[in-house]
Amino acid sequence: MSMTYGLKIIMLKNVRGHPVVSPPGTILRSGVEYEARSNPNGAISGLCHNGEWLGVAPREFEFITAPAWVQEIHAKHGHT
Repeated sequence: MSMTYGLKIIMLKNVRGHPVVSPPGTILRSGVEYEARSNPNGAISGLCHNGEWLGVAPREFEFITAPAWVQEIHAKHGHT
């Protein structure tokens, strides 16, 4: 399964990794822009400052830049 890189998102709320399995600093902070990636189904992960990828739910972020096909998946499901 191939990932699509080069997306940018801005967080609408703080999202943290699981405290037991995620390294310290695995957080995407509200109001901050992050590099992001998408899997072929449109699931989005943001790149934390500690180098870890963290999955985000549609209402936790907004796209700054993303390919049209990713935006279409999110629009189809009411996640604009």
